[in-house]
Amino acid sequence: MPLLLFLIRLYYILITIIIFIFSLIGYLRNLIKVYGKLEDTISISNKTWINLLSVPKYYFKYFYITGFLWITSIIIEVILLKNNFNGIFSIFIHLFENDDNDDKEIYKEYYGKQSLEDCILALFMMEIQVIRRAFECFFIEKPSLNSKMLITHHIIGITYYIATGLAVIIEGLWNLGVFNKGQFTFFPSFSNFLKWNTIGAVIFFIYASYHQHVLHRRLASLRQTTPTPKPTTTTTTTTSTLTKSSIYLIPKGDWFDYISSAHYFAEILIYFSFVILTKGMNLTIWLILIWTIIGLGIMARENEFWGRERFGEKWPKRWIIIPFVH
Repeated sequence: MPLLLFLIRLYYILITIIIFIFSLIGYLRNLIKVYGKLEDTISISNKTWINLLSVPKYYFKYFYITGFLWITSIIIEVILLKNNFNGIFSIFIHLFENDDNDDKEIYKEYYGKQSLEDCILALFMMEIQVIRRAFECFFIEKPSLNSKMLITHHIIGITYYIATGLAVIIEGLWNLGVFNKGQFTFFPSFSNFLKWNTIGAVIFFIYASYHQHVLHRRLASLRQTTPTPKPTTTTTTTTSTLTKSSIYLIPKGDWFDYISSAHYFAEILIYFSFVILTKGMNLTIWLILIWTIIGLGIMARENEFWGRERFGEKWPKRWIIIPFVH
């Protein structure tokens, strides 16, 4: 197996195993809960380490900025590969793989499984995803200024979008011309896209993306921001500095009527559309989906515990993240 493909797959396997283990061990589980409102559920008295190991949750937007810059650079470069363009993407690939003739057949075998059309759609689907999420982070979502996330969340978020921007096309690098420049056309005939998997994937992706956008808007509208006085003392007078904190309400409407973490379920469906696109034949994309299900499933369970503790009997009985799974 080529080195880069091995490392990309290993990345998803490792982060999936790590978060699963952390969710099972009491003290390590606290690390997962350094995430927004979940911080209040951490069952230890001394939380000074949280400030040392956390960053503001609104840094979430940097995940999507990084993803946008990376995926855009890939799109630009693969269009230019037919002109033997060597940019950041090409240099990155060749840090792990070379152009020796002895390796050509191995590359063709492992990197030629995903069709050119599937690669093109996967790139633009990921581009749309990170652009939409960046827009929501900047203009819709209302995280509290006091809300935090563990720095490991931040590191995984950044590396995830770098890895995933590549992972959705890695099994088609040969067909994109990375190792056989000048032997492909980036814009094939439109009729090549008229296949059940490409049409189905696009429809499914749009459907799930639309609902996630609606759900994020509903979350933002429910999160009322209020000024909280925080006294500060100076050498002469005592003044008051205003900080903002969020009053959380029970999310309702759209899929929230049936699923507690419906926005997470929409995220799962978004990545399932990539499975449809590749007809379920792409192991790397399956690993992305498995990570998404397990990672978001753990966070959804913590959100459910938080909701039941905070709202008691007022918290509605719904599926936690996946319909028909309690």
